Amino acid sequence: MSKEHYVQVALDVPALPILTYKAGEGEPRVGDRCVVPLGARRELGLIVGMTSHIDIDEKKCKSYLRLINEIEPLSTHWLKFTKFAADYYQHTWGEVALANLPQFFRSKPGPRYAMSLAKLREPFKAVKVKQVPELTLNDEQARAVEVLKKHSGFGAFVLHGVTGSGKTEVYLRMMESVFKDKPQAQILFLVPEINLTPQLEGRVRSHFPDKAVVTMHSGLSQGQRAKAWLAMHEKRAQILIGTRMAIFASIPELSLVLVDEEHDLSYKAGDGIRYSARDLAVKRAQMLAIPVVLGSATPSLETWANVRVGHYNLLTLTKRAVQTAVMPQLRVIDPRHCSLIKGISTEIVEAVSDRLSRGEQCIIFLNRRGYAPVITCTSCGWLSKCPHCSTYAVYHKDRARLICHHCGWSHAVYSRCPDCGNVDLIPMGAGTQRIEETIAHLWPEARILRIDRDSTQRKDAAEKAFASVHAGEVDILVGTQMVAKGHDFQNVTLVVVLNIDAQLVSANPRGEERAFANLMQVAGRAGRAGSRAEILVQSRFGDKLIFRALAAQDYCLFADRLLQERKDEYAAPFVSQALLTADATDIDKALEFLRLAVQQAEIIRNRYEDFAHVTVYDPIPMALMRVADRERAQLLVEADTKARLNRFLRLWYPAVVSLKSAVRWTMDVDPVDV
Repeated sequence: MSKEHYVQVALDVPALPILTYKAGEGEPRVGDRCVVPLGARRELGLIVGMTSHIDIDEKKCKSYLRLINEIEPLSTHWLKFTKFAADYYQHTWGEVALANLPQFFRSKPGPRYAMSLAKLREPFKAVKVKQVPELTLNDEQARAVEVLKKHSGFGAFVLHGVTGSGKTEVYLRMMESVFKDKPQAQILFLVPEINLTPQLEGRVRSHFPDKAVVTMHSGLSQGQRAKAWLAMHEKRAQILIGTRMAIFASIPELSLVLVDEEHDLSYKAGDGIRYSARDLAVKRAQMLAIPVVLGSATPSLETWANVRVGHYNLLTLTKRAVQTAVMPQLRVIDPRHCSLIKGISTEIVEAVSDRLSRGEQCIIFLNRRGYAPVITCTSCGWLSKCPHCSTYAVYHKDRARLICHHCGWSHAVYSRCPDCGNVDLIPMGAGTQRIEETIAHLWPEARILRIDRDSTQRKDAAEKAFASVHAGEVDILVGTQMVAKGHDFQNVTLVVVLNIDAQLVSANPRGEERAFANLMQVAGRAGRAGSRAEILVQSRFGDKLIFRALAAQDYCLFADRLLQERKDEYAAPFVSQALLTADATDIDKALEFLRLAVQQAEIIRNRYEDFAHVTVYDPIPMALMRVADRERAQLLVEADTKARLNRFLRLWYPAVVSLKSAVRWTMDVDPVDV
């Protein structure tokens, strides 16, 4: 046995500190897993330290029951990285480290463990890849690659390029440069959405036929994810393409991190540990002294603020990669001042007809799925409210059902009003299904495809749908923001945007920022192969700056104005925030719990002068107060710096835990919606 007779073990148990156990059989190493007794249970733990002495009676110290060391231990860097994430997002080390291992490696080994491990180590099947011709970089692209090539150590680079500027080609050349300097290097390539991985994976495999490429995302089986994770951990794979979960992969030779569409909300976890994969990517690169590249046509305001103060380096691509490609022309059409056909202006109808006559493709973008957001009674005004949430159930005509998009409640469409018995129930507003129906009526000969979460529920459905668009089998594509991101449609020359006004007048402080990102992204799908392209936006707010900036493709104008507004209002990203949310069967219980949390916060603030710049707001019901029969409230905490907020949370979080309430609660550091 090693001279360190005791191991320090992290467990995936809320509020549980690191525990000490005697070293049992085998030679334990920091980074190994082990099975330990915890009360009457047996739990999987992670060895995070070793020591030769303890502060308790040795006779009371139990031994671990089994050492799991059939793979190399997790690296010191990986342990430090997960410890940072745990401290920053206010969770125990075990909750972050163990919870983010693949299921196979965070479960207690069964009798077939060795056989299953051997199967995970089997070689990957050869993948047939369509060869993509190498493109010649333009001056801006080449300059961006050269800047990274000459850089050593940590550096955060923002690759800000207009849509179609060839950011992917720049990523590939940056990767190429890293492999040239360090052949054994490993690279992490983060993407926001599952449906973006197949297209990108094909490009990467084509460019690096001699490198093993693996993927990690929730669309894969547990076994597939474990196989990819182990291949990176054992250095048998060099490139990992993945969604936010991939940020916690074990990558011993990590030498470059790429984050595509870094502004995307999908990088922020919405449940469990509320981490931001983009922010953790920057931190992981900093800890390893390697470069990280954040790419986007519409960087988040947090990222743009870091550019403006000089923390991040800006690499700009102002031209489209295809020399003949031109940016689409923007036209805003006010529906109040024109004729409408089933809610669509005649100008849009004429423009679509013109494109179809030329054999070109069109995209109709509407960021609202379903047939109609609500059904109403023409007699008494009844609305199709969800009985379990403080929102409406959406009408899905293809299934003849009302469905709540928050809790999943579903009910057959009523034949008559539940309140007054009137049979005249009508849908209000339009979703993608209704627009699809309208388009089929206007252009009965057109080949129409709808892509949204409802139409792509089956495995590989999204991939097949997008493939049909690329193959020219679709004339009009109707979709939500799923169609806006990253797809290189060669024959799309017209993009139509409907109902963007809902975002422009949203109470959400980030509504306009997200609307601009959606508009810029979907506009970028048009004119990529050189054809004259146009984007038509049906909106009542054509005089807003957002449209002037979009017409000029001037993100800087728009972002700088928003940043100044945020600075004047002392809002994020100029203030650091944490959001404590609570839910209970009754809103009063949730609010009472938060009031007790406020009392604990005030005790801490009064005890330490350092927290004079920490503001604790009053608890309030959330905007969407009731979800799945649980009523929700929130409590916002702000500080002038992240460091001060983190110091405060380290004291406040245990105090909140000590309240031991039956109320469910969550701490969200750097919330995206307040």
